[in-house]
Amino acid sequence: MLLAAGLVLLAAIALPAIGAHAQQQAVTDGNLAQMIADAKTPADHEAIAEYYDKEAAADDAKAKLHHAVHHEYEKFHLKPPEMVEHCDELAESFQRAAEQDRALAAAHRAIAKKLEPIS
Repeated sequence: MLLAAGLVLLAAIALPAIGAHAQQQAVTDGNLAQMIADAKTPADHEAIAEYYDKEAAADDAKAKLHHAVHHEYEKFHLKPPEMVEHCDELAESFQRAAEQDRALAAAHRAIAKKLEPIS
């Protein structure tokens, strides 16, 4: 009887932990490398693709910001030295990063599609 109660208690403790592990973990800057290393399912690769989608959107926003700042610096009577060029370089860099992020998202979606069972 005591053994049976112990087994029930152990199952009650272990099952929620197993279920929690089975849920898809969000991909973050802090766990990206590990999530890529551990990716085995379509859902894993889709989660990574979504991370890169968000990164692309953030990079697009930064590129847009630096384009806008460029135009503000052009209006200055006494332009700070090389700030227009600096803003252009940053905007172009963020735009390239966004394009690369979108390519990585597409690559992970292609992997996810290949891993999906054929129905």
